[in-house]
Order: sequence, then structure tokens, then C-alpha cells
Amino acid sequence: MALQSLRDNSSSRLMYEYLMSDEEWYEHFVGFLAGKKTLPLLYDPFFKMIFNPIEERTRLSELVSCILGQHVTVIEVFPNANSAFLNSFVIMDMVVRLDDGSITNIEIQKVPYDFPAARITCYSADLVLRQFRMLQGMTKKNENDEYMEKLSKKRSYANMKKVHTIIFFEKSSKSLKSHIDKRLYFHVGRIKFNTNIKMKLLQEYHLISLDTFKKYRYSDIIEGRIDSVDFDCDDSQYEIGLTEKMRTDRLKYLSLFCAETPDEINRLVSFFPDLYAIRQKINEYLTRPEEVLNMFSEALRILDNNTAELMADRYKAELEVANKKAERWKAEAEKRSTEAEARRAEAEQGRAEAEQGRAQAEARIKELEAQLKELELQYEKLK
Repeated sequence: MALQSLRDNSSSRLMYEYLMSDEEWYEHFVGFLAGKKTLPLLYDPFFKMIFNPIEERTRLSELVSCILGQHVTVIEVFPNANSAFLNSFVIMDMVVRLDDGSITNIEIQKVPYDFPAARITCYSADLVLRQFRMLQGMTKKNENDEYMEKLSKKRSYANMKKVHTIIFFEKSSKSLKSHIDKRLYFHVGRIKFNTNIKMKLLQEYHLISLDTFKKYRYSDIIEGRIDSVDFDCDDSQYEIGLTEKMRTDRLKYLSLFCAETPDEINRLVSFFPDLYAIRQKINEYLTRPEEVLNMFSEALRILDNNTAELMADRYKAELEVANKKAERWKAEAEKRSTEAEARRAEAEQGRAEAEQGRAQAEARIKELEAQLKELELQYEKLK
């Protein structure tokens, strides 16, 4: 009945037909309405529905706190349009400012890259630049933003706070596989010096391999074994260590992101009662199919746009490789042609020398034959 109403409704028909163009997404949409699938919470519309920075600021703050290993409160969300780096294959991107003045970028990568380090560094650099511009009064501030107004008057690098780059990877590239322990899924990084000088730079990185978590941890959690294990975190990476609540919250939210069915969500709620409100929020949308259709369509649009960008990047890379191969083949052909010309010249010279040698040999033979006849005549006379 829900599908029929969406097809018959002029305001939703185009979105419905667009969603039908992608079999995987359409099946997921139908599966949700049928109570067989949960919402894909890692995609932008769904993530921001659960972690709405206004309505669910406490929940978003809790998520950021358990990842950073320190209690923080989200107080502002920046528009993505301010970013200098928009061409990336992401399915969720949110930049927030915390109560201590630091800035955090929360991003979810759909497709792994062979070399993600440069891209991650660019995102982090973007956060540093945003903060610097705010401190220098280069961007518009909220009217009631007394904190930033006070700092912007001082205009000092000393007022710069940390920037945190949080990236969830649905699929991990080889560079995210730990050589210490293949089960490690939570990677914390910051810049250190070989001499151990105490200079704390601003940029910190928190990279979460969700596929590794799902492979080595999620099955235990869904069975009720929710106590923290050795490879869940490295306390040495945090100034005061993770609290028990942060450990629990981290397992809770990562498991939520990995859940695929309502039954899995129900099991997680029995272990993490805090997820009850999220389950109810998801269930509410079963009675609002047009809103769900809109979110699925928006998620597919983001995916399609990013896929187009990714394919363009891949084709460009393939073209560059083909051009390099063509240049190498051309250079090799020219080299071989030059060598062939040299061999032909050597052959021509050899033939000329051979002809000259034959002519000299024939002349010498005639000369010897003449001498022989002369000797024979002399012999006859003597005889």
C-alpha cells in the first residue's frame, strides 16, 4: 500500500522512479518498509536524522566524546560549502565546533583509496584554516557567539585549538590494516618528533575501520559479550584514558552503524538501553514512507554524484597511464628505429667493404695468374 501510494502521488512519483533506477537501493528501501532492513545510518540524510546537531546535540556530543576520549559538547555545525575540499567520495560529512573551541570533522568514506593520507591531511588542513579565519574575523560569526568574538579580538596563534579529523571507513584500504594486530580497528594519530620534544601540534586523526570492527568484534557484541577487550582501544593515546562510559558508548555506536536488520537493532537495545530512543526514531519512519523515500533519494543522489566524480577520476587516471604507456612505446619505437637505421648503415658499409674486398681479390688473382704465365714461359725457354 505504501509503494502504491508513492507511485500514485504526483509529488513522490519522480523520486520513486529515480530510486527504482538503482536495484540495490530500491531493494533496501522496500526491505525497510517491510520490516526486514534497518535504515543505512552511515549515509548523510540518515546520520543527520539520528545525530541532528540541534535536536540531538547531546547524542552527537556523546558520539564525538567517546571517539576523542574526552568529554566535549557540540555547540555549532558549519556548512559544508565553506570547505575548500569538496571533491571526495563521501556519504556523510559534518564539521562541528566544540565547547573548548576546537573543530571536528566527522566523515564517512564509502570507497577506500590506495593512498588516503594526502586526502585526510587536506581535510585536517581545511579545519585549521577555518579556525584561523574565525579567529581573524574573516568569517561571519553568530550574533551570540561571545567566545569567538572575544578570541577574534586578540588575533593570536596562541588561541588556536586542536582540530580533530574523524573518518569512518566502510571499507578499509591496505594502509588501514595494522601490522601489529589485524583486529585493530581504531587508529589514533598525531604528529610526534624523533627527539620527543614537548610540542603539541594542532592536528589529530581518528580513523575507524568499520569493516575490521564488524569482522572481529561485532559478532561478539551482538551475542552479548560487550565488555571491552584489548584491541578495542589504546589508552596510551589519551591524556586521562577512556572512561568506562566512553568505552561502552564507542562499542554501542559502532555496533549501531554495523547493524543491518531490525532484529539486530533489537538485540543491541537489550545490551545498550540508550539505543531505545534511536530504535523508536527509526520505527517512526515506517509510517512516513514519503519522508523515507526522500532520504533514500537524497542518499542515492549523493552516491551517484560521488560515483560520477570517482569514475571521472579513474578515467582520468587511466588516460594518464595510457598516455604514459604510449609515450614509452613511442620512445621505444623511436629507439628501435634508430638502432635499425644504424644496423642498416652498418650492413651497407659491410656490403661496400665486401664488394671492395672482392674487387681487390679478383685483381690480385689476375695479377697472380699473369705472373704464373710469365713464369711458365721462362720455364719453357730454360728447358
